[in-house]
Amino acid sequence: MTTLSPLGGPEDLRAQTGGTQPAIRIRGLSRSFGPVRALEDVSFDVPAGELTALLGENGAGKSTLLKILAGLQPPSGGSVTLFGREVDAYDPHTMLTEHSIAIVPQELSLLPDRTVAENILAGVEPGNRLFPSKRTMVQRTLELLSELELQLDPNTVVRTLDMATQQLVVVARSIARGCRVLILDEPTAMLTPAEADRLFALMAKLKAGGTTLLYVSHRMPEVFALADQIEVLRDGRHVASWRRSETTPEQAVAAMVGRELGQFTSRAELHPAADRSGSTPALAIAELSGRRHSGISFEVRPGEILGVAGLPDSGRVELLHNIFGAEKGTGGTVALAGQLYENRSPIASVAAKLAFVPGERRAQGLLTTMSVGDNIGVLTVRALSRLGLVRRGAFDRSTSERATALRVKTATIDQPITNLSGGNQQKAMLARWLAIEPTVLVLDEPTRGVDVGAKAEIYEQLFALSKGGVAMLCSSSDLPELLTITDRIAVLSEGRLVGIVDTASATEESIMALATGAVASAA
Repeated sequence: MTTLSPLGGPEDLRAQTGGTQPAIRIRGLSRSFGPVRALEDVSFDVPAGELTALLGENGAGKSTLLKILAGLQPPSGGSVTLFGREVDAYDPHTMLTEHSIAIVPQELSLLPDRTVAENILAGVEPGNRLFPSKRTMVQRTLELLSELELQLDPNTVVRTLDMATQQLVVVARSIARGCRVLILDEPTAMLTPAEADRLFALMAKLKAGGTTLLYVSHRMPEVFALADQIEVLRDGRHVASWRRSETTPEQAVAAMVGRELGQFTSRAELHPAADRSGSTPALAIAELSGRRHSGISFEVRPGEILGVAGLPDSGRVELLHNIFGAEKGTGGTVALAGQLYENRSPIASVAAKLAFVPGERRAQGLLTTMSVGDNIGVLTVRALSRLGLVRRGAFDRSTSERATALRVKTATIDQPITNLSGGNQQKAMLARWLAIEPTVLVLDEPTRGVDVGAKAEIYEQLFALSKGGVAMLCSSSDLPELLTITDRIAVLSEGRLVGIVDTASATEESIMALATGAVASAA
C-alpha cells in the first residue's frame, strides 16, 4: 500500500517565491461551446510555490480550465494572470515560453521512437537545430536528471519505458524549458502505488525548489496528503476554496457533487452473497492461456460479479482480451451458458451477447470523430436499419433513451463524444454495450478517471444489471473498488491464478499478499 506524507513547507516556499503574489490569478473566466457553458465566472488564486488541488466531478469544467491554462484554447471571457502578467495570447508555446506554465496531460505527448534525451530537449536542442550535438544533449540531460534525482538513461528509447517513467520524462521536459508552474492532470490514474510514490518524490523535489503545482485528481487520500490549497468546481462554477487543514474529504466531496455523499455501500451489505451453485455458469473458462497468462480456470454464474485483481504485469488485462476475442489465445476453452465458445472475436462476441468495456477508452473504445449518439448506437446500427439505410429517427430515439438511462450529461447526443468529460464518456461506453442486452459483461477499470458522483452511478448500474441476471467479470487496479462491487475476487500473479476469495472476508492486505506472492497460493 502507498503511504503518503504531506509535501510540506508552504510558508517557507511562499517567502521564496514572491510573498503573497499568486502564481496564477483567475478572474471571471468563462468558456462557451455554442449554447453549452463549460465555465462561468470562475475566479480563484493559485499560491506560488505550493500544491493546489483542483477538484470537481466529471463535467465540472476542470478539463476546460486546464486547456485554457495550457494555451490549448482561449476563454470566452475573463482573464488569467501569471506571476503578475496578464495573458493576452493563448497558445502552448506562448504559455510556456512567456508565462512558464506547462501541463502533464492524461494522454502523454512523447516521441515514442526517440530517446529520453531527445524527448526532454526536443525544441531546445544544443547546437544546430538541424544537426544537434548528441553528446551535449546527453550531457545536459544527465545534469537535469541528476538535479531532479531521477535514475534514467538518456539513451533509452521512450517506447520501452513504463507509463510512470514516461510521465517523469514529460515532467523533466517541462522543467528543461524553464517551467515555473506545472499542471498534473490525473497523473496517478494508471500508476501502481510504487510508481505513484516515485512521482510524489519528484513533485516534492520540484515544490521544494519553488515550482508551483496544480494537481487534478479524484483520489481524496492523495489530495489530502499532498495539497496545501484546495479549489472546487461544480457545473462550471467555482464553489469552494480551502486550505487543506480547514476542510475534510467529506466536505470536499459534498462541495463537488452538491450534496452529502457518504462511503459507498458495498455489494456485500446491499446484496448478501446468494447460493448460485445450482445454476449453469454464464461464463466458464478452463485452462485458458495466452499472452501473459496461463492455465486459468474459473466460473461466473448469472447475477454474480467476479473481480480480477493483480499487479500490472499479472496478465489480468490480457486475460480479459482473450475471453472477448480481442487477442488470440494459445490454449484452453471458454464456454457461455454451457456452450463452448470457439473462434472468438469481437464481432462474434457481440452476436453471443458477450460485452466488453475496455480500460483504455480513448485508445480502445471511443470513436473520437463521431458524436455521442453514434458512439452509443454503433453496435445497434444493423438492427435499426432497413434495406441498408439507418432509420435515423429510431436510431436517435434509441441512443437518446440509453444516454438518459445512464445519466450521460450531454447538451445533445449530436455533439462530439470528445466534448464530454471522462466520466460521461465512460457512461456512454457502458450504454453502448448494454444496447446488445448482454448476458455476460466484462469490464476493465470501469471507473478509471471518474469522479465520485459518476462512480456511484456506475456502481448503481452494475448492481441493477446483476439483479437482472447479467454475469460480470471486472478487472480493476483499485482494490477498494473490487471490495465494494464484487461477490468474489480472482487474484492473478505472474500470469497464474493464485486464489479466489470471498469479498466479504477479503481485505486489501490479503489480496496484495496473494498478488505479490507473499503468501502461498489459495487456488
